[in-house]
Amino acid sequence: MTKEEFLSRGEAISQKAGVQGGLHGYFENAAARLHESIKLFRLASDGLGDLLDIGPFYGYAPFLLQPHASSCTVLEGDDPAVYPLLPLYEQQGINCSFIDMFEIFGPVKDAPHRLPFGDSTFNTILCWETMEHFNFNPVMFVRELHRVLRPGGRICITVPNRASFQNLASLLLGRGEARAIDDYYLFEKAMTNGKHVFYGFHWREYSPPELAALFARAGFKVLDCRSFTVFQGADRKSLARRLARGMSRLGSRLRPCYGTNVCLTATQKPPTGSGSHAKPERFGSTTDGHG
Repeated sequence: MTKEEFLSRGEAISQKAGVQGGLHGYFENAAARLHESIKLFRLASDGLGDLLDIGPFYGYAPFLLQPHASSCTVLEGDDPAVYPLLPLYEQQGINCSFIDMFEIFGPVKDAPHRLPFGDSTFNTILCWETMEHFNFNPVMFVRELHRVLRPGGRICITVPNRASFQNLASLLLGRGEARAIDDYYLFEKAMTNGKHVFYGFHWREYSPPELAALFARAGFKVLDCRSFTVFQGADRKSLARRLARGMSRLGSRLRPCYGTNVCLTATQKPPTGSGSHAKPERFGSTTDGHG
């Protein structure tokens, strides 16, 4: 699937959902990154089996990948923002369920710490740009991914890179901190389903070694964990931003772990695996030219 085909199909989905403005902006800004993720994980082909996508929001991946899967299941937060997609999920035979990750895995009394699926349910699990929104210890969530994944299946994870050149430069130059605090106050009284909650904050991003270690210690065999560089909002670049992005691309080529995002592919370890701290089989970076 070319990037142009990907954009066209996303636009068609947005028209059906009636969200060409506003919410569809997420797809427009993230399209290059989402398309690169599909390529990196080699998902645009048959053989995905029973597919679970956790937190796709307006990335449209379930709609695009469902024809390659035996079944497709989506887990979303119960946020009115995603309601326009529900009729389309039903029309395409995609099962969508709402869950509150904080109430399942957070420090909540009687939290079940369990996803609503049986053991070994899925062949392919996607969780793209979602884990950075978790404001709880992620270990039990990762263990649950291991439980619901079938032997021989794989998980495909993406998160923003905590150690990206952009983040490091912001810290060194003193940018970004005030903006993050401003957002906390801006959404201080945000409400979702009767609760003071806003799901958009990035509570914890991960560097490639951190993400690999998190999954390896939960029993996964990490096949690949690397950074990749793709920027959003490519149509609104000033000269200064173009120069900064060019330097970031060059830097991520020279130092592979400093790209904008991290992608991880993992499967279950064989029963006779070599221990919980096995290193990923591949570690590096890739730089996309859509920035």
